[in-house]
Amino acid sequence: MRIIFFFTLVLAGAGACGAQTVGPVILSASNVNPFPTPIAPGQLLTLMVQPGAGNTPVTPSSVSAIYSSYTDVPMPVIQVVPLSAACPSNSTCVPPLAVTVQVPFGIQLYCGVCSIPPPVAETVTISINGASTPPLNVLPLEDQVHFLTACDLIVAGVNASAPLAGGLPCTPLVTHADGTAVSMILAATAGEELVAYATGLGEVSPAVTAGQPVAQSSPTVTSFGIDFNFRANALATMPGVAGVPSAAPLFTGATKGFVGLYQINFIVPQPPPGLVPCVNNASLPPYGNAVVSNLTVSVGSNFSFDGAGICVRPEPVLDPPSP
Repeated sequence: MRIIFFFTLVLAGAGACGAQTVGPVILSASNVNPFPTPIAPGQLLTLMVQPGAGNTPVTPSSVSAIYSSYTDVPMPVIQVVPLSAACPSNSTCVPPLAVTVQVPFGIQLYCGVCSIPPPVAETVTISINGASTPPLNVLPLEDQVHFLTACDLIVAGVNASAPLAGGLPCTPLVTHADGTAVSMILAATAGEELVAYATGLGEVSPAVTAGQPVAQSSPTVTSFGIDFNFRANALATMPGVAGVPSAAPLFTGATKGFVGLYQINFIVPQPPPGLVPCVNNASLPPYGNAVVSNLTVSVGSNFSFDGAGICVRPEPVLDPPSP
C-alpha cells in the first residue's frame, strides 16, 4: 500500500478541461492553493495538472518533476491519476491529472522568526511528454502537517471520493495497535496507544532519501505539540494556542517501509464525565446532526497543524452503592 496526499478535488480544474492548452499547466496545488504554495521536506504534494494539446498518450513514465532553487533537483513522481470525472461524458475533453510528487529532503527553508530570508526562485515544474508547465512558486517551511483520510487521493486512488452529503467528514487514518481502524464500532479507549498517519512532518533523523521506502522508523527533527478536544465534531486547533497547555506525542516520525508516510503515536487521555458517544450516521438523513467524532486530536508546530476526529468510548457511569 502506497500512501499519498490530498483528497480528490476533481472539479478544481473542470472549468479548464474544455479548453485545450498548448502546453501543460498546473491548475492547483493542495487543498486551498495559496500563493506561493507552502511545502515541507519529504512532503507528498499533489498537483492538478492540465495536459497540453496533442494526441500523445500520458503514462506515468512520461511525467517528471523538477524542484528548482539554486540548482535543479528531480522530484520523485509517486502517482499519476487521470481525473476523468472532471470531463463531461461523450466529450473530447482531456481530463486533468493528479500528479503526486515528493518534495526533496535537505532543501533550504524559510524561517521568518529566525531571520533567514526566503530562498531565491523556489519553484516546482511538471513535465509531460517533454513539455513543461510554467513554474509554480513554493515557500519551503519546516512542516506542513496533514492527517491522511479515506478521501485522500493517494489512499484510495481513482476510488477516492468527496465528503458525504451533509458535510460529514472524511474518515482519518487512525488505527489501534493491531492495525484496525478506529471507528464508531471499534472506538478507542482511555489509556490506549493509537497511531495516526500523516504527511508533511518534515526532516527526520537519521536522514532518509526522497522516493525510497524508509528503512527504519526515523523521528522528526521538529518537535510537535498535541492537543485533545473532547467536543463533538470539533475542528483542529493549533496546540498551545491561547495558553491552552499542550503535551507532546509519544512519537512522530517516518514510517518504516513507506515513501513520504509519517506516523504519530499518542495515548488517549481520560475522557470527561458525560462524554457524548459517536452515533452511526448511516441511519441519519442527509445533513443530520450526527456525532461522528467525540475527540479531535490536533498536532502541529509554529508552521502548521492539522487534526483528526475520532470516536472514544465514554467511561461507564457506575450506579451508587446501595445503602
